[in-house]
Amino acid sequence: MKIAAIYARVSSARQKQQETIDSQVAALLEYAQSHDYQVSPQHIFQDNGHSGARLDRPALDRLRDAVAQGELEAVLILAPDRLARQFAYQYLVLEELERAGCQVRFLHQGLGQTPSERMLLEMTSVFAEYERAQITERCRRGRLYRARQGSLSITQAPYGYTCLPRREAAPGQLIINETEAEVVRQIFHWLADDQLSAYQIVKRLNESGLRTRHGKERWARGYIINLLRNPVYTGTYHYNRRQQVPSQRKNLTTTAAQPARRSHVWRPEAEWIPIAVPTIIDQETWDLAQQQLQLNRERAIRNNKQHDYLLKGLLVCAHCHLRMFGNAGEGRHRRYRCSRQETLRLHPEPCSGRSVLAERIEELVWESVSELLRDPHLLLEQYQLRRDQSYGTPEQQEQQRLTRKLATLGREEQRLLDAYQASVIELPELKERCARIGQERARLESRVKVIEQQRQSQQQQAALSATMEEFCRSISDALDNPNFETK
Repeated sequence: MKIAAIYARVSSARQKQQETIDSQVAALLEYAQSHDYQVSPQHIFQDNGHSGARLDRPALDRLRDAVAQGELEAVLILAPDRLARQFAYQYLVLEELERAGCQVRFLHQGLGQTPSERMLLEMTSVFAEYERAQITERCRRGRLYRARQGSLSITQAPYGYTCLPRREAAPGQLIINETEAEVVRQIFHWLADDQLSAYQIVKRLNESGLRTRHGKERWARGYIINLLRNPVYTGTYHYNRRQQVPSQRKNLTTTAAQPARRSHVWRPEAEWIPIAVPTIIDQETWDLAQQQLQLNRERAIRNNKQHDYLLKGLLVCAHCHLRMFGNAGEGRHRRYRCSRQETLRLHPEPCSGRSVLAERIEELVWESVSELLRDPHLLLEQYQLRRDQSYGTPEQQEQQRLTRKLATLGREEQRLLDAYQASVIELPELKERCARIGQERARLESRVKVIEQQRQSQQQQAALSATMEEFCRSISDALDNPNFETK
């Protein structure tokens, strides 16, 4: 009796749900029993939902490792296309297994010991490749047709939305996820109204304790920039915007188990398919945000290395309440100018304020800061004043924001129940989304408790006073004739 292994594969979740992989395993076990093969439970290898166009599959890797270690004498597979869709991959794996002294048996096609059998195996593999190309092309054209009819065929919705999959009675569509949509509106507000950079937005998100959609604690700057550039939030989702092409990057090696790398490039705008979706951001806010992104790029340190501006991003125009930026101008004198002077297209009325010489305002501000840092009693007085304020502190603002978000979660949960009662979503999806809402509610409630404890805790006055005095003594030497970095 030979020690054998069984390998089965399906390439889609639908095939997995229809138990086609179980039928493969059952047929292979029956064949093993009738042909005197011994198959242990640990030698049943199954790849659920893995494409046959790739060789980097978990179960197949474990099978190849077991053969290389001499554990198996034979491998049983239903058909060659279950091993791989491309003949080159089939030949590579078969040669590897045979070289290790392991026989391969296909139930629906012989391995091919004679030239005629080998030719038949190669022809079968060619037809498998042709079938896969047909399936891929039919799926692509079917998705394009449904997109032109207003139905979405995407696996992951943009942040701020939830994707309802296509059903027989209703097309696929995006609906607003109120919890995430509030975060999207806040991000656009920070950019368009507060004129923050992407780095500052990421910093605020990380400090707030808000997690990403996938539960991560840290937000990525590139993710925020892509979010701010995505026009879907104005009410239009563009399908067929990108296509895959061979990667143009150099020094990228590939193996048989890892096919050639692919990159995504933009298609011509005429090929985009617009699909109407619910609006999260109005058009005016979107235009302001895009213009602010352009200004942020122009004012970035990497694009402004000729002059140093001590108060960059800190000065606010007294007339427009917009942030001021550094600009040398034609006279080569460093100045701070109001942002509104560059946004006349969206703000027809020019700013009535004047630009300020950088040397003058920076010196005045530094003198004020130096005096403040030398006086521990003044620092302590300001700290007590801010702590005793009963309204408008950052902690209270965050607590109010969290309370509003908790109320939003309650409304979203009620809408899910209404959608389930109207047969728009199924029970498993309802349970999954309600579980995510419950996790988010627990996180927000935990943060509210922390803020409440911080508000109620009283710090000892003597210890705080000593800390202030020690800080002022340690920094006093650095305040005399400091360089730009110290300031």
